[in-house]
Amino acid sequence: MKIYMLMAALLATGQWATAEPAQVILIRHGEKPDDPNSVHLSKAGEKRAKKLVPFLTSDPELTAHGLPVALYATKTTKSGHGQRTQETIAPLAKELHLPIESQYHSEEYQKLAQSILSNPKLQGKALLICWTHEFIPQLTAALGVHPQPPKWKEEVYDRIYLISYHQGQASLKELHQTLSGEESQSRKKHKH
Repeated sequence: MKIYMLMAALLATGQWATAEPAQVILIRHGEKPDDPNSVHLSKAGEKRAKKLVPFLTSDPELTAHGLPVALYATKTTKSGHGQRTQETIAPLAKELHLPIESQYHSEEYQKLAQSILSNPKLQGKALLICWTHEFIPQLTAALGVHPQPPKWKEEVYDRIYLISYHQGQASLKELHQTLSGEESQSRKKHKH
């Protein structure tokens, strides 16, 4: 009887209800060095991290629902991997005065998605995730996009997945980062 009362109370308070953020901006960490043992960004990756700030805070499509209210990155492993995602969005976190949430390892994308989609504080808001490219397609699917996008290529650092939610349905648009000082690239748009 107590279990049923607890379940009824949780349902009444919306604890098990799903949240629907307005949009999720999903990016890969910045460039890595040639040394496979290095766990930090390369100089080019550091440069990208700094240039992302004005781009992510001023692009009309990315700010249509306001600036991100939450920032997520992978958790650092015991061997030090996972730091690049945090380093990539550290300048943005500083600019927005937001902490970087990093409680999940890259292969724990399902837990991250579940956490986001059940967080009522994110309802109708924008958020940003910086993840490792190997798990971005799976994370995208876990966030409700179907079909799952194809494998993210190793050499691609300038792609953005913009996931928008409307009436319980997730749609995906693929964009490209156009950072100051770089050649303007055409923005590819794909709807899923």
